[in-house]
Amino acid sequence: MVAFLVWDQAVAGSSPVTSTNMNNLRKLFVLLSFWVCTLMYAEEGRVFRAITASNGLADNSAQAIKCTKTGRMVITTLGNINFYDGSKFYHINPADEDPYQLSAYSGNYHLFFDNIHHLWLKDMHSVTCVNLTTETFISDMDSLFHELGARDKVDDVFVDSGGNVWLVVNGQLWSTVQKKFFQLKTGLNLQDLDVYENMLLLFYEDGSMTAYNIEKAQVYYQTKAYGDEFREDYRSTSLVFLHEKGLYQIRNGMGGSILLHFDIQDRTWQTIMQYDGYLSSISYLDHKLYIAAQVGYFTYDLGSGQIEHVAELTLYGGRKLTTDVNALEFDRQGGMWIGTQSRGLLYARYTDAPFKSILSNAPEAQNYIDLMKDRRGIAEFNGIKANVLFIDSRRWTWVGTSTGLQLYKSPKEQPVTLTRKDGLLNNIIHSIIEDDMKNIWVSTSYGISCIQIERGEVRYVTSFNNDDNVPNETFMNGKVLKLEDGTIVMQGLDHVVIFNPAEFKDILAQEPIQMSPKLTSLLVNGSFVSVGANVDGNVILEKAITRTRELNLNYDQNTISLTFSALNYSRPLQTFYRVRIPELDNGWREYSYYMGAGFVDTRGLLHLPMVGLLPGTYHVELQASNVDGKWVGEPLVWVIRVNEPWWRTTGLILFLGIVLLFLLGVNFYLFNRNTRLREKRNSNEGDIVSRIRNFVERCNEYEFEVMGMLKDGTPAEKQNSNMELSNDFVTIMERVLPYVNEHKDGRVSFHELVELTSLDVKTFYQVLAANLFKSPRMLVLKLRLQKAQQLLKNTDMPLEEIAEQCLFASPNFFISSFYHQFKMTPREYRLTT
Repeated sequence: MVAFLVWDQAVAGSSPVTSTNMNNLRKLFVLLSFWVCTLMYAEEGRVFRAITASNGLADNSAQAIKCTKTGRMVITTLGNINFYDGSKFYHINPADEDPYQLSAYSGNYHLFFDNIHHLWLKDMHSVTCVNLTTETFISDMDSLFHELGARDKVDDVFVDSGGNVWLVVNGQLWSTVQKKFFQLKTGLNLQDLDVYENMLLLFYEDGSMTAYNIEKAQVYYQTKAYGDEFREDYRSTSLVFLHEKGLYQIRNGMGGSILLHFDIQDRTWQTIMQYDGYLSSISYLDHKLYIAAQVGYFTYDLGSGQIEHVAELTLYGGRKLTTDVNALEFDRQGGMWIGTQSRGLLYARYTDAPFKSILSNAPEAQNYIDLMKDRRGIAEFNGIKANVLFIDSRRWTWVGTSTGLQLYKSPKEQPVTLTRKDGLLNNIIHSIIEDDMKNIWVSTSYGISCIQIERGEVRYVTSFNNDDNVPNETFMNGKVLKLEDGTIVMQGLDHVVIFNPAEFKDILAQEPIQMSPKLTSLLVNGSFVSVGANVDGNVILEKAITRTRELNLNYDQNTISLTFSALNYSRPLQTFYRVRIPELDNGWREYSYYMGAGFVDTRGLLHLPMVGLLPGTYHVELQASNVDGKWVGEPLVWVIRVNEPWWRTTGLILFLGIVLLFLLGVNFYLFNRNTRLREKRNSNEGDIVSRIRNFVERCNEYEFEVMGMLKDGTPAEKQNSNMELSNDFVTIMERVLPYVNEHKDGRVSFHELVELTSLDVKTFYQVLAANLFKSPRMLVLKLRLQKAQQLLKNTDMPLEEIAEQCLFASPNFFISSFYHQFKMTPREYRLTT
């Protein structure tokens, strides 16, 4: 039998529970325990849904539960830590790593979040730590403790309500923030601590507490929750919950458990409750404490002081469950999460839709069916097929069709049609009725919807399905009625659904809560990306995806799909998003399950595709709400960078630009130089051609001149050898002279002359440049000697005639010149040929 007792005491500076009082109260408790238990048992209105390993939980033993600041649920099971994003579980385990041994901790599972992105999990004589940035276990705990300032073996770990880490080392308490030690009591195990303003509060196994001045590391005062006679009863474990100007403490031991309150300002203890089983966690919601217990849980109203024991939990479908509760936690929407030893998680919304579903063959259902037997649907309205017609108190006409709900405010106006995109779960309308608050309720082929009217316009549509105890079946045309107390009855195919709209006040209040959407999944080019995975040489996710706010993609990783969860555990179908990507959008885009081309699924997840992104930076601005059109807080922003291909990167472009400028500079320089060289060459070529003409003209002047001694009287054979024309030049001029003479009145180009000789330009230029400055007399002499050579070879003419015909001044001059040229006399030459 579960038993507990309640009493109040407040004795400043002394133990609030004396030995005599405790014994007397125990006797009283034995006599009245059955009566007390019956009186205190309560059945809360929450309805729970079981979440087990079949839903993705690592196993069915849920030990501890925490809700993060952003609303994500963290659940520890045996050896695993589970993260829940509203649609699926992701769990991690320490693999083959052994937990760090804590000699001073003998309690059960205890979960902490610190303010440096760590999650600590303490269990019997051990601790593990998760890096929340990567959502991986830290394998080297010694290094972590060393970073936190511990130089020796750590015996215990604590995290205060402000997220600061404290370490027990060599019998002293080390502050990782103040970087100083605090002396602990000798011979007593420190079981818990917390910080209130500038005070460090230390709780020991004997029920005593020491308050330290943190700045001075000096003891303020010491106090005890109870006398030494109860030390053994509650010495096993302690859990402290700081609240306003006081704290609540659970203590467990051989004598069961006790719930205490300590007023920090008055320094007084108050014993709130004793329980003969264990108490395991404390949570707070709406001015009540919720205490997890060996059977069910307790609630303690901080205003009235009333305590209730919820021993039986109601499951969907109406089944009652009596179970142990290891942990109890609330999410940001007020939903309750219960961890059990073998039944997994139990989840209940803050306010469940108060629908009552009864099988049609039940007597109560038959009574309602009889009341509705004369109600019928319709076949058509204004020439269109229809199922039901209803005229409300405003004299508005509502018509249910197979394609939506039509509203006629007056016969002359065109109807307003409400469909699935406006919030209905289904477009086929079977019954319509108005409640006492002038809201319109409709039944469909899937679920029930409430239409709220504000200022003469449809403002909100809230829908309910099988998650709200509405049977997943088709309703009957026209089968609806409102009872005198406002209760509405709707008849379905196999059930009758009963509800009172007055009990929907909280659900229909349409008060938005601030939601912090999380990125939960990423597809790149159609493939899921995991943390640390190398995708085409690029590690896209270096941190846990829920903590990733920037994505860096290669230029060809430009088709992605982002999945976001608003962590709307209560009513995922009532999740609304608005998205804006300034680089792509002109304004906000709004999506929900009811509208948005299927971007939001039944679990309330937003699937946002981004296709064919060009290189650049994109900012995804996102907000989520549980109320359509109402947004709380600032948008969250995810930055997506699609990098340029390597050949278009800024550095490379800059480098190529520099190279291009350099090449342009070199090209400009070479062009100018070549232009100058070309001009110079053209000038030189023109000069050569001009000099050739001059040379030819000078040669022509010698055409009929008799050649003899030079003007200074020097014989030809005695002239300077430097003035002698080369044989190559003579050969060239033999071809050039006739051509130039033929084109005395026309243009003669340098390249035309080159082509006549079959020489390359360079050789041609070099030969002419080396000889044109010389006297043409030498060329004429060579040409006359060559002519004489031919006459000697081919005729029998006497030397005198040959000398005369070749215009030599005398035979002797001819013989002398011939010998100088050919190293033999004309006669010898004739004899040898």
